[in-house]
Amino acid sequence: MTSNVYSIFLAVVTCLPVLGGPVLAAQPLPQMKPLGSGTGHGFVEGVDTPAAKPSSAPKVEKGADPAPDTPARTQTSACVIPGVELTVRSPVDGENGCGFSDAVEVTAVEDGDARIAFSGPVTITCEFAKVFAEWLRDGVMPASEKHLNSESLLVMTGPGYQCRRRNNLPDGKLSEHALGKAVDISGFVVPEGQAVSVEKDWNAKTEKGRFLTDIHASACTHFTTVLGPDADPHHVSHIHLDTGCHGKACDYLICQ
Repeated sequence: MTSNVYSIFLAVVTCLPVLGGPVLAAQPLPQMKPLGSGTGHGFVEGVDTPAAKPSSAPKVEKGADPAPDTPARTQTSACVIPGVELTVRSPVDGENGCGFSDAVEVTAVEDGDARIAFSGPVTITCEFAKVFAEWLRDGVMPASEKHLNSESLLVMTGPGYQCRRRNNLPDGKLSEHALGKAVDISGFVVPEGQAVSVEKDWNAKTEKGRFLTDIHASACTHFTTVLGPDADPHHVSHIHLDTGCHGKACDYLICQ
């Protein structure tokens, strides 16, 4: 697909109705087993901007030695992934444990004539970028060709990295977004302007609904956490994907 076509494509996207929230959305947080039913507050992950960064470091019990300062992260290697448009960035050093080395900013994934671009740059680890690109090629492109008659898409994503804790709470475990190992997807747009909304088209008995069902199923073969609208109220507007460790052996899969 030529750059001129994509320029028109992106111009069309800006005129489309908002898919469940702002185009450049903030990102959601996975819940560990068992998944809860939500907190009941108005924050919608993947749509609203989190209220704040994690507020403080974990509490230290009285008499215990304070935790050492987090060492500065260093870039260990360049990241090269065939068919993936990316820029290697400096290591991300956030507050209270947020951040990661091998940071990259991904803008598109190609496979032959097929191309998947993102609504905005996605900042993630090189390793997560490999998994993400593999899923886009193996799962999303074939499903898009089958149900939407196009292998090329614009994916409505959040920015990837965000320094925050799970469920946007002020304490608790860090989100995988804070470690560069997660991304959220709120929708897709094909070059002709046809839009697929996770919030509006999920479980619909249409080609758009079947497309979302197929890519959700394929995501469960690539990521350790896949949370869609059926998971809980926090994910009604998007699909959350991450490669976090679940269980002592890191072999537990959350697919909802």
